[in-house]
Amino acid sequence: MAEKIVKKKEAVAAEEVKTAAKATAQKTEAKVEAKAETKTESKAEKKTEIKTDAKVEAKAEKKTEAKVETKKEVVKKKFIQYVKKENKKKSKEAYDNQKKLWERKHTPVFRGRFGKKNIRRKSIAKWDKWRKPHGIDLDKGLQHGFRPKIGYRSKSELRHIHPSGYMEVLVCNSNDLAKIDTKREAARFSAVLGKKKRNELMKKANEKGVWVLN
Repeated sequence: MAEKIVKKKEAVAAEEVKTAAKATAQKTEAKVEAKAETKTESKAEKKTEIKTDAKVEAKAEKKTEAKVETKKEVVKKKFIQYVKKENKKKSKEAYDNQKKLWERKHTPVFRGRFGKKNIRRKSIAKWDKWRKPHGIDLDKGLQHGFRPKIGYRSKSELRHIHPSGYMEVLVCNSNDLAKIDTKREAARFSAVLGKKKRNELMKKANEKGVWVLN
């Protein structure tokens, strides 16, 4: 009986050893599999990273190439200077008109008799002009200024004449410049003209001897 009990104990111990060995073998296999999986995952991640990096680099290279192709050489525009006017000697007619303008009597400033005196000043262009007085209660004394009457108008010869002695003519193109009489008329270039066209007209005016006001 004792021998049977010993044999049973030895068999149980052998079975326990076998189960323990199996468990350890399973653990080691699981560890190896986990390591292999992590290695494969890391390899796959590295491959995807490499691929993405390569794609990004390829896109960047394409963009740079496209930018280089699209960028054109920027040519700076040359600065064009204005042609200076060469006003030569005035004609006799212009000198005579200028002398007549200097000799004529200066007419008084006519202003309307209305509004507050502390507001209505000569320095303000709105009030430095004649306005016909309306109403019966307005004061018409001389302290408010002169009243216009026949005789204050300038002579027809000197009407609409520039202080230089010439009649002003607005010039917009070469046809207007060709019609100018150099003895009695002066050119005033339109403000809408560009630099290029203005320079061309100024050269023609200098060649023709036209007096230019601006």
